[in-house]
Amino acid sequence: MTSYAGRLGMWLAHEQWKLEQASYDIPARQATPRQCAELAGVLQRLSDELRDYAAGLAFGDGQPPESGSIDPDEPPGGEDQR
Repeated sequence: MTSYAGRLGMWLAHEQWKLEQASYDIPARQATPRQCAELAGVLQRLSDELRDYAAGLAFGDGQPPESGSIDPDEPPGGEDQR
């Protein structure tokens, strides 16, 4: 089983392409309302997970948390809608 830190890293890498695509689509006015809303949701969840991870590092003797709310059976970010 992949560690929580490993799953968080994979999730960040998976969502990187969505951020990059949005950085082109938004200025070109090609981003859809759905794309923007889904990206905002992903960023919010990533923010929450990273905040929890940072707190675990800060208050856990410098050790990363062993678990979090990332489900290893759920694909990061859900299904691709584009």
